[in-house]
Amino acid sequence: MPGLAQVMAAVQGKKKALLTGAFFIACLLAPPLHAEVCQAPGPGQAVTSHRVIDGDTLELSDQRRVRLIGVDTPEIGRAGEPSQPFAQAAKKRMQQLARQPGLRLHLGEQQQDRYGRTLAHLYGPGGQNIEAQLLSEGLGFALAIPPNTALIECHMAAERQARKARRGLWRDSPVQSAAGVNSGGFALVKGQVVSANEAGGYLWLELDGPLVLRIAQDERRLFAAGPPASWKGRQLQARGWVIDRRGHRSLKPGHKPFMLPLRHPSMLEIQ
Repeated sequence: MPGLAQVMAAVQGKKKALLTGAFFIACLLAPPLHAEVCQAPGPGQAVTSHRVIDGDTLELSDQRRVRLIGVDTPEIGRAGEPSQPFAQAAKKRMQQLARQPGLRLHLGEQQQDRYGRTLAHLYGPGGQNIEAQLLSEGLGFALAIPPNTALIECHMAAERQARKARRGLWRDSPVQSAAGVNSGGFALVKGQVVSANEAGGYLWLELDGPLVLRIAQDERRLFAAGPPASWKGRQLQARGWVIDRRGHRSLKPGHKPFMLPLRHPSMLEIQ
């Protein structure tokens, strides 16, 4: 007969399996998104997944490495670093979704990123958008980077589902204060604009803390942005990749050490 330690280990294993199973069952029961905002623009390319690298990146059987458009999932730890919360859950879910036969790939308007990865949307055999699926389950954040913004309405709607139901990453608020930013990487931040000015072809919005937001002049029209003076005192919530400028020769004395480029209106919420 098994000893007490073996019995307890088996019980704990079953509890963990039940909790994991319950999480994915809840994901499967998420309400479907409106087809008109998430539908594929055409037949696309028939593809097969070879392996999943993380929640938003996979390698196809034809050796192309694909970075999914419109979703940013938590980072898996590298070189001994711990993974971010829900990073492994996002990867596991992506493995489940990519295992389906009948996957279709739709290339973005910009088809490659600076790392040589293919930028594309992925659809399941029933026509469901894979990025929206991950977002509706709280396993990533919606993010639009021009010119690949065709499905931003779909992706934001999917994220709102997860946020309202407090699924996954939205179980606890992931939004941090601008004053608390202390590293680079993807972030959702909130703060007040303490100063705004135009310089070097950009609109710079300095928040209360070590962070400045940057909007390029050629993309400023997307934001319907008024003159710099109209921004001062506004409460904002922004999302995107924070750039750590500490140690960069371009960082001038007195400038904020962290910078978040805003490329699309969905990255900024005026509160």
